[in-house]
Amino acid sequence: MPPRISPLRDAIEHVVSKTDKTSKLEVKYINAVKGRGVFAKSSICKGDFLVEYRGDMINEAESQRRRNIYHPSCTVFMFDFKWKGKLWCIDASREDGSFGRLVNDDHRHPNCKMKKIDVDGKPHLCLFALNDIKEGEEIVYDYGGDDYPWRTQTTSATSHAVVCDSDLPQPSQAQTSDSPGPDYSPEQVSSFSSL
Repeated sequence: MPPRISPLRDAIEHVVSKTDKTSKLEVKYINAVKGRGVFAKSSICKGDFLVEYRGDMINEAESQRRRNIYHPSCTVFMFDFKWKGKLWCIDASREDGSFGRLVNDDHRHPNCKMKKIDVDGKPHLCLFALNDIKEGEEIVYDYGGDDYPWRTQTTSATSHAVVCDSDLPQPSQAQTSDSPGPDYSPEQVSSFSSL
């Protein structure tokens, strides 16, 4: 058996190649409230890299401009974070087939954590396993904040689906710390949040 690749090196390889771990992860439809989610196809060890939150990296001004023209259901795919003293955003609203944008929120029992890593001088937001994850388990993390509307909805709630295409973005999460490195965990705040 080949030696286990370090989680950071695994993350960097996937970031550079702009690929997802399709041998370990799959996307499945859950229900009308949650939509799709990402699930483990095989067991995953605590600390392992799972997926990058990919999209357009934009500055604060462009982020605000897009939020003003996007449908509110699309702004949930916008992830704000600080990098070298400035506010940036990963806009993953465009349906591009990447898995990271489909990982759902679970503030009670997250099994992974968002960390910022530096690859060639640029920040990348990557999810790492907080604990061992079993085959078939949904990959989830805590978006932060406390007033996401879906946290109070039930599966019997009526859902109004809105398609977000390349012209429209989605989820809004904000990173407030400026700490660099792979141990960074951004606090995420939705555009619906009062923070």
